[in-house]
Amino acid sequence: MAEASTRKTFFVALIVAVACAGLVSLTAVGLAERIQANKSRELMGNVLQAVGLDDPAAVEFFIVELDTGDTVAAQEIGPGTYDQREAAGDPELSDPIPEAEDLAELGRRERYAVVGLVREGERIEQLILPVRGLGYGGMIRAFVVLDGRDLSTVRSIRFTEHSETPGLGSEITRPEWRARWAGKRVYDDEGELRIRVVQGAAAQGTPEALYEVDGVSGATITSESVSAMIWFWFGDRGFGPTLARLREQQPVGGSDDG
Repeated sequence: MAEASTRKTFFVALIVAVACAGLVSLTAVGLAERIQANKSRELMGNVLQAVGLDDPAAVEFFIVELDTGDTVAAQEIGPGTYDQREAAGDPELSDPIPEAEDLAELGRRERYAVVGLVREGERIEQLILPVRGLGYGGMIRAFVVLDGRDLSTVRSIRFTEHSETPGLGSEITRPEWRARWAGKRVYDDEGELRIRVVQGAAAQGTPEALYEVDGVSGATITSESVSAMIWFWFGDRGFGPTLARLREQQPVGGSDDG
């Protein structure tokens, strides 16, 4: 009798476990679409705030292969909606970064990135690029918006995630500091990467002023981290090939230093 009772208890427990696993699986599948929709809404909200628009339809998203700058379709990467954050940790969708080139201290870099643009007729008016890098307290994530006329002049920057020290590194999110980026140029007329966050105040009345952003007072490491993050993502391992490809498709002209 005791053996039969034990067997019965085992089978009841097994049935309950299988049923629960099935319910969890069904719930996960049922919520997957909603979770993805929430991620998309969050992304769209951050992008719209970065470009200063109210209409989601104004932003066109596409996926680029970072090594070549080529546009790719989501189905070419894999089934479902491409999640760039998850891809960065997926060995099948990312690659290790050589230490000497890992300015942003990422460890790995995804092979594909989701970028956005706003068009005026057939021309690009604004280009929205997601960037990230390791800060003093953790990962810093942001969107950088470039002027489509030269694909070099910064229109705005919006930080969407950070763990920097309150009152110090966290100042990167203040509108007053973010406003200092507007009008700064990422590259010079020869295509050299020049933009950087400096310690203290940027030089005024000199050619360098066009490429320098005031540092965050009392947050040297955060300032250096943001600068390194920008240098990585606008270099050859980041969006350099994408910008080169876009310039081929839409000839642009730089502005004079001054």
